Amino acid sequence: MPTHPDRIYCKTEKGRHEIGTRTHGLISKQRQTLILMDCAKTLGLIADAIPLEELNRAVPFLMEHGFIVLGNAKPASSMLAGILGHKASFETSPVTEIRPLHTEPLLTTPQLTQDPAIVFQIKSFMITASNTHLGLMGATVISRIERCHTAEQLLAAAAFWHMALRESKTGNIVAKDHLEQVKFDLSANG
Repeated sequence: MPTHPDRIYCKTEKGRHEIGTRTHGLISKQRQTLILMDCAKTLGLIADAIPLEELNRAVPFLMEHGFIVLGNAKPASSMLAGILGHKASFETSPVTEIRPLHTEPLLTTPQLTQDPAIVFQIKSFMITASNTHLGLMGATVISRIERCHTAEQLLAAAAFWHMALRESKTGNIVAKDHLEQVKFDLSANG
């Protein structure tokens, strides 16, 4: 299954929930694979970040357990329509009122976690990613991450870390997803 480098996979609702809650006990490579499944990256591109041997184990597991689906899989409504034997329809109503999408100011500081255990876990993730993708060139980045003791400090270091990953040959592929994961984990709601 993962031997098709042009295939694209997407997270299911269960997969998105797992990213935020970590309730299913995925091992590290399964979780990293799940994070990278974004309906945009091909398996060939992901294989630059995760060894093919690991992908060959993780992708079938994630599919079998409902964390991911093929990117060209039919949406649930058309699948349901096929099962029921009729066309699914969606009702629409005319717009009668225009309201702003956001009622609160857009430039608010996000609430960050104050849990030192979570901060330590995120620091470990960032250091591991730095070692993996930056090697010896990541010494400055790692030093900066290690000096962080609060979520606020770690969020500031994450910007520097993200830029370093983007400059790296293998880190460029995962930089955006890793930054989103760090931001999510640092948020008080994460």
